[in-house]
Amino acid sequence: MTDPADCDVLILGASFAGMELYHRLRRTRAGRALAITIVDRQTEHGYIPLIQERLTLRLPLARSALPTAWCVQQDPRARYLVDEVISLDPDTREVALASGTRLRARFVVVALGSLLAPPPTMPGQQHLLGYKFAHEFVATQRQLWARLERPGAPHVVVIGGGISGVELAGELAHLSRKAPPGQGLKVTLADGGDRLLRGLTPRAGRMAARQLARQGVTLRLNTRVLEVRTALMYLHTADGEPDELTHDGAFWAGGIRATPVLARLGLPTTLRGYLAVTPTLQCGPHPQIFACGDAARVVDESGEWPTMQRAIECIWEAGVVAHNILTLASADPARPLRRLKLRRDFPHGVSIGAASMIVYGRLAVELGFFGVWFRRFLMRMYFRRYGAPGGTGPARQPSAANADAARD
Repeated sequence: MTDPADCDVLILGASFAGMELYHRLRRTRAGRALAITIVDRQTEHGYIPLIQERLTLRLPLARSALPTAWCVQQDPRARYLVDEVISLDPDTREVALASGTRLRARFVVVALGSLLAPPPTMPGQQHLLGYKFAHEFVATQRQLWARLERPGAPHVVVIGGGISGVELAGELAHLSRKAPPGQGLKVTLADGGDRLLRGLTPRAGRMAARQLARQGVTLRLNTRVLEVRTALMYLHTADGEPDELTHDGAFWAGGIRATPVLARLGLPTTLRGYLAVTPTLQCGPHPQIFACGDAARVVDESGEWPTMQRAIECIWEAGVVAHNILTLASADPARPLRRLKLRRDFPHGVSIGAASMIVYGRLAVELGFFGVWFRRFLMRMYFRRYGAPGGTGPARQPSAANADAARD
């Protein structure tokens, strides 16, 4: 490459995929020689697989966040910029940031994640409580604890009966275990399907429904949410009748969508707005630009791959991107690029408040608290992977009066 570049590898996004790529590159001698710049809006990232436990303070915030900026700043050949991506010129591989900074790199990797949000056509979605990103997470946590301090039992609704919705409903119910009589939360889980966990075995769905019912969660299946208002949502039931549901807070857990910035990068996209990449995770006609994680969807001659869209896939994808960047950087034409292997299933750990289970294929086994403990163990191993013991700074406790209810 003869054009001047600010770095060898520019990683846009520092969550699961971005940090794993950085880690994979630094594991090799050739990778340690590369100058790496990482751009992200946050200096630390909460452990997303256990975000429901973090939201209810069942898991202390300080011990469940990866200090991503700190981890990168220990490396003399790496930079971490707290900034926001605005656009990309694919031909020059120059990225414009919100601060006005412009960066050019030999290789660019887009790992900007996704939005946990309903389709843009759903009316009233601004009334939903967000919790994926740091700014909305803190605001929602404050609102949640404020509702808990009100007299009576506030009614919260979780929309979506997949893994995220089941886990969130379970954690919200678990939050009420130690609340005084008449307080705590009344939790409803609404989903448009006829069972929970439709992506998993029917047995897993039945087990989840049973565990949620035991913890006091009301299930509204075959129910679509048409519109959300401040304290009311309009529903459509299976029999075609309209219905209404009052609430004191509503959470969306019904799926993700592409983050809007992807449309401004000048790269091929799928019909739903994700970056379309080849099995080598390259962005079509731009072989030095890669994408991985939630921002990307693999597309080949057979169509879009049916990936699981789980955090573990970020680790596999980052390994492919790291290998291919090192291959291209070596300028050795004899070294082939690596293709991502399509894995259609992997063991699923599901925590449901006071219960948990593991699901793999047709197997679904209840694990009790052991499953909750094991997932926390995996979190600690994940932090150690990057040289961090597990978060920095004091945990934020919104209310001392409710602190006991948030602990196991």
